[in-house]
Amino acid sequence: MKNVTFITTGQPTTNPRLVKEAETLHKLGYRVKVICCFYQQWAQKPDEALTDRYRGMYIYCGGDPVEQKAIYIKTRIRQKLSTWLFKYTRHFGIPENAISRTHTEALAIAQKIKTDLYIAHNLGALPAAVLAAKYTGAKVGYDAEDMHSGQFTSTYDESYRLNKYIEEKYFNQINYFTAASPLIAEYYHRDYNYLKPVVINNVFPKTALNIGQNYKANKPLKLFWFSQTIGPERGLEDIIKAMAAVKGNVQLHLLGSCNEGHRAALLNLARSLNLNPDQLCFHEPIGADEIFNFASRFDIGMATETGVPLNRDICLTNKIFTYIQCGLAMIASDTQAQTLFMEQYPDTGKLYQKNNLQSLTDCIGFYLQNPDALYQTRLQNYQLGQTELNWETESHKFLNLVENL
Repeated sequence: MKNVTFITTGQPTTNPRLVKEAETLHKLGYRVKVICCFYQQWAQKPDEALTDRYRGMYIYCGGDPVEQKAIYIKTRIRQKLSTWLFKYTRHFGIPENAISRTHTEALAIAQKIKTDLYIAHNLGALPAAVLAAKYTGAKVGYDAEDMHSGQFTSTYDESYRLNKYIEEKYFNQINYFTAASPLIAEYYHRDYNYLKPVVINNVFPKTALNIGQNYKANKPLKLFWFSQTIGPERGLEDIIKAMAAVKGNVQLHLLGSCNEGHRAALLNLARSLNLNPDQLCFHEPIGADEIFNFASRFDIGMATETGVPLNRDICLTNKIFTYIQCGLAMIASDTQAQTLFMEQYPDTGKLYQKNNLQSLTDCIGFYLQNPDALYQTRLQNYQLGQTELNWETESHKFLNLVENL
């Protein structure tokens, strides 16, 4: 098998997990294509650098708000209409066009590509992969970075019903299933016992970094959190409150896209708790390959998942592995997945009880008072990222799945 086509409902920059797999196969001599589409404006520039490096690999569809505005608007209207019609019918491709803005365009492109294997990255891409495989006689792989039916707090939610319908209709037609955490794999197997999920952690390639003792008694302790979007219900308010409670020289650095309303809310909270203006710092999104050098300037990576909805309780985000591979200590909330991870790797940092401000404050306070322990944790984490928790090691599981097909 030397021809592999990936399908996603986002941009390459917003899906580093897909990019790692695509680049790995490309370097091994596979003919790789990636069908993708516009998702977020900030990812446009990093996308250009990626697509320039791999000419002809990435195929965009569905338009964008600037250069192909008419196509983009048409696909958005179609998705909104399909989402409404899903309440009344499951026919005419309505669910498939409701779950993905670019389902029709991605399917048309996929059917024209000579390939041996389609790999769907996220639930919205799965129908196009399965239907294209039926047309061409190829195999299908699926990667569950999230448990999509676990992203809702109510089973009466119409979006839950749509995600569940797509899972039930298409999961039994795939040839392999990978999951981004042990608990995502476990919960999906519990719901669909015919699945045999293989866990592939959200790790990254090894990094060559110099890990210095950033935090010293006369310098601020720098906390770091990143995501594509800086938004509510991610535990950020708790970090700010704990910073105020610990009464020390602590900064919080946030990397991601943030709307003005939420930025103002976080700044107002910090101000109301008498934090200094320089204790809360916002940074614009950057490309995935830039994050490691950027993150290494900080001391502690914050994994503050709230555990709601279920997906947040059982996922292991790429934050955790980025922090470790960049040589940061980690402070993590006690979600199911993060508790399980910290039991396996107890020396990587501190686990705190979510919704317990004193517990989080104590974790920050420990490192504030023990710079040498912080430095040793950082060195150990960087070494762990170089020897075990890296893509060079984890990719063997992915390659075995592809080659065994």
